[in-house]
Amino acid sequence: MTDWTQPTGSTGTMMIRDTGTNVEFWLKAGSATFAYDMPWGYTINGGTNHSQKFRFESGGAWQKVASFNITYDQNVTFWLGDTGTSGLGGPTSFTHFIDRASAPSPPSTPAISNITYNSCYATFSDGASNGATITQKQLGYGTSPSAPQFSFNCGNGATIGNLASGTTWYVWAREYNAKGWSAWSGRAQFTTHRVPDAPSAPSASNITQVSCNLTFSQNYNGGSAVNNSQFGWSFSPDGDPTTTFPGVGGNCYGLIPGKTYYFRVRVANYVGWSPWSAATAVKTIPGALVKVGTVWKAAVPYVNVQGVWKVARPWGKAAGVWKEST
Repeated sequence: MTDWTQPTGSTGTMMIRDTGTNVEFWLKAGSATFAYDMPWGYTINGGTNHSQKFRFESGGAWQKVASFNITYDQNVTFWLGDTGTSGLGGPTSFTHFIDRASAPSPPSTPAISNITYNSCYATFSDGASNGATITQKQLGYGTSPSAPQFSFNCGNGATIGNLASGTTWYVWAREYNAKGWSAWSGRAQFTTHRVPDAPSAPSASNITQVSCNLTFSQNYNGGSAVNNSQFGWSFSPDGDPTTTFPGVGGNCYGLIPGKTYYFRVRVANYVGWSPWSAATAVKTIPGALVKVGTVWKAAVPYVNVQGVWKVARPWGKAAGVWKEST
């Protein structure tokens, strides 16, 4: 509780008392002074009224004229009109500044949207201003969950950019008024997008002399939908494929009979391609076997079609129906 006083008339004293919640106006004068229809007024909480009346009793004791709840910084004025007494005198005006403000309350935990491989959009709602106008706002962020490593001024929403992809980031917000900064808000968390993980090694089926069908299972997509896939093959179990083809359907044609192929697969999202998967070895069916010395080896038969040699694909007739041999 804090009191401020000012004299009025020959024996009067005006007092403004701050209880921490309310502001009270008090008045006293010499024991013989009274004014049963004393004019008084105020300016408080943005309003002014000089048409009040108060029954001031004699006796010399402090008398409480009025009490007002004050929730924000302001000047308050206790006004005393012409009392018609020498003890109280008047008109007298007594003004004092009441300090109610404190630093703002923390704003809401940021809401994260529009996550990309290197940015996001963060929004938050204001905390209580606590009696003084909020004049500045900040977003803080970093890779440590303990406290922001970087911060910048903003409104209630802003893009946070230049972020490392595939990284978990943490975001806070705070606000400032004339009394200082609020505490940081609750912490938001998100992970920037990256390229997908490598898929599973492809599985092969329907293997013929010159074709096969490939399927695979996708792993983590990197935070964004997969929008492309690609198969590849080579004759080596190591390294990247030397020949590629679209992954839709997984049908691979034009292979050589009796040959071992190493198939891999990769997928992509808007950020880019995943690494290649592990390799799956697939050996096509040989057209025939011939004995070279004591060793049986796969023979690849060719036929001449209008002067062009082509790989022969054996067919057989079963129940009146010709079918490709496998």
